[in-house]
This record gives sequence, structure tokens and C-alpha cells, in this order.
Amino acid sequence: MIELHFCEYNRSNQDYDTIFRPSGSGDYLLLLLKTPMKIYLKEGLTVTRENACILYTPGFPQHYQAVRRFCNSYLHFSSGENPAQRFQLPENRIFYPPDPQELDVYFRRLQQEFFSSSPYREEAIHCLATELFIALSRSLSHPAAQKEEMAALYPAFQKLRLEMLSNCGQDWSLERLCRSVSLEKSQFYSYYQRFFSSTPKSDLLQVRLEKAKNLLSNEALQVSEVARLCGFGNLTHFSRYFRKYCGCSPKEYKRYSRSPLIYSDSLP
Repeated sequence: MIELHFCEYNRSNQDYDTIFRPSGSGDYLLLLLKTPMKIYLKEGLTVTRENACILYTPGFPQHYQAVRRFCNSYLHFSSGENPAQRFQLPENRIFYPPDPQELDVYFRRLQQEFFSSSPYREEAIHCLATELFIALSRSLSHPAAQKEEMAALYPAFQKLRLEMLSNCGQDWSLERLCRSVSLEKSQFYSYYQRFFSSTPKSDLLQVRLEKAKNLLSNEALQVSEVARLCGFGNLTHFSRYFRKYCGCSPKEYKRYSRSPLIYSDSLP
């Protein structure tokens, strides 16, 4: 059973901060380093690139320092068996996962579960941590197979994204998107971000707001009707998003879009 002692997702320390534990931390520590770090190992000093990983075993010295900015995600945990041996992962040395964004999804979910009081919390943490190690092991052991899988999924994601953006007024729940390509939520988000460098929510919101701006120029449509046609079930949410991204309220935009442009025949 994997028992989580503490975890952080995208944790920032002060610039140039140093972690120095000459006797280790007494447990396993999995680090995903978002920023370049100086890591001191038995072989000497190594300066990492972004998104380096290291799995420290209990009792192994931990000594690393930010080159400047310090940001990482990490898990402190105990386990009945060594996860490095169980999942054939490097231990106490630096490695670079092919897909750090996928790992980040697990770090975020584990942190949410760690601070929750939901039933079966410990079981959920064990399952999520196990999934993380499996995903990490597969990505390191089978990069060619992973590339083939991505190539096979890309056309399906392209088709789904086009359908979603062409019919932005519909309800595009995450469950519906996942069912369309037969993937779990964490897998879907990971592939979507890799394929399009964005998220479904961001893409859908952008298209809905562009459609709203066009519809607001129609005098016959009320703001509430525009919100509904663009897929916003809540008028308050629509108004808040519109003001945030367009700089004014929908009513103000509607009024401005219908106002005739005024030109002056004389220069000042």
C-alpha cells in the first residue's frame, strides 16, 4: 500500500532556495522539477533542464538548489515495496519523462485527494499513485509505442475538436468528450494539451465569445438569448466571461455595435 505523507502541485519556493537533507527524508520522494536545478549526487553536481525527475529512496541524501526560480511538484510517501524496482524506474538519479504534463495531472489529483475527507481516501491515493508510476514507467520504457498511439489518436481528436468548435452552442461536458475518444479524463486532458497546446474549456470559451460578439450585433436578439445560443446556461457566467475577455459587458457591446460611426470633416 502506498501511503502519502505530503504532496505539492506546482509549489514555488523563494528564488535560489536550497533543500539539504544529508540523511534523506526518511521516506520516498518523487520530484518533478519545473525549473532548472543544481542537484548534488554521488557523481557530483548536475544542472538539470526544466521538467527533470528524480526518485529518492529512504536514507539517500537529498541536496538540490534552484538555479534561480524554484518551482516543483513532489510526493513524500512510504510503500511496502520499492516503486523503482516494482515499476522499473530510475532511483536516485536524474531522468526526463517524455510527458511531464501527464505527470502533473496526477500530482494535482493526488494533492486534491490528500487534502480531502472523502470516503476511501487512502485507497484512492494508492490507486492514483500506482497509476502515476505505471504511466511514468510506460513512457520511459515504450517511447516508440507511445508515439504510435499518439499518431493513431490525433485524427480522432482533430475531428472531435472541429465538431465541438463548429457546434459550440451545445453542451460539451468532459464526460461527453472522453466518451467520444474512449479515454479517461486524465488521459484526455494530457493528449488534448499535447495535440493543441490548449484545453477544451479554453478553446470552447474563445469560440463561444466570438460567436456572441457576432450575435450581439443583431437588434432582434436579447442578451439572454445570445447567451443561450452560444452555450452559456447561466447569464451571470456569460456576462462575467464576456467582460473579462472583451473589456465590456454584453449590453455595452450590443449598444456600441449598433451605434453608427461618427466621422469629422475637419481636422483638429
